Amino acid sequence: MRRITLKDIADALGLSVSTVSRALSRKGRISRQTIELVERKARELGYIPNTIAKGLKTRKTNTIGVIIPDITNPIFPGYARGILDAALKQGYQVFILNFDMSKAKEKDAINSLLSSQVEGLILTSTKLSRQELLELRKRGVPFVVVRKDVRLPGTSFVNVDNIYGGYIATKHLLEIGKKKIAFIGSRFSGEPARKRLKGYLKALKERGIDIREDIIVEAESSFDGGYRAIQKIFDRVDGVFAYNDVMAIGVLVFARERGIKLPEELAVIGFDDIPVSSLPIVNLTTIKQPMYEMGQQAFITLMKLMNDEENVFKIWLKPELVIRGTA
Repeated sequence: MRRITLKDIADALGLSVSTVSRALSRKGRISRQTIELVERKARELGYIPNTIAKGLKTRKTNTIGVIIPDITNPIFPGYARGILDAALKQGYQVFILNFDMSKAKEKDAINSLLSSQVEGLILTSTKLSRQELLELRKRGVPFVVVRKDVRLPGTSFVNVDNIYGGYIATKHLLEIGKKKIAFIGSRFSGEPARKRLKGYLKALKERGIDIREDIIVEAESSFDGGYRAIQKIFDRVDGVFAYNDVMAIGVLVFARERGIKLPEELAVIGFDDIPVSSLPIVNLTTIKQPMYEMGQQAFITLMKLMNDEENVFKIWLKPELVIRGTA
């Protein structure tokens, strides 16, 4: 189906293209009656403004790009909704692309979004190096990094305090009488796991509990990863702090298959508070990440940068303990 143009509207009304353009943009000296006539005909014909073409002239497209590592991860829908809701209030449209934790895919996604004339970028859990982020900044593109603590001068970020989250999870397990507490983590080379582990260690050290390397297990960030991790150590622990809720649910399934009483014999805490965690059949105690708020703050911060504010924004959000039936 052919796209309706300004010329189609002009021909239908017997007006010049420039008159139609001014009427739709409401610029210049033009009567209210003509504006209403043109807008009505535009609706009738199904005219859709070409915002990219307009952006080439004005450098303003009212669009931003968001890059997410894995849209199937249950923590990201709430985050994306936070961005979308905040953007809608400011009249912005959002392009969301997935990059599967691949630097090559992330670079391709950035180039694709920039070729679409987005005004700014939100980079979630970026794999770009410091030098690559510097090069992006040199291109004059406003961007905000989310879920990564970027120690790069002049770069703004929004992140959750993972150390605090790991600390309050482990502290709660200690307060309910657990002493042999395991940490089941994912990708210890990655920032979130590394920071949550640091919080776990901090809580143990405060209580004078010896650190046991044999119950700190790195595993795949999945249901199966959590299941296999607890399978290795269940006879040596009375508490588990899992990197995320998906891994924690794997621990719960294993425990229930073995008839292990929760939380009396084994207490379990996850991280994220994904929707399934609150279901009665799961009832998982967890650390809630404020993902919706993180999305809102990411857009608000980007908006400030796009408005030429020279400040650098470093925003830390606090996670919170949600107590349910497993700890």
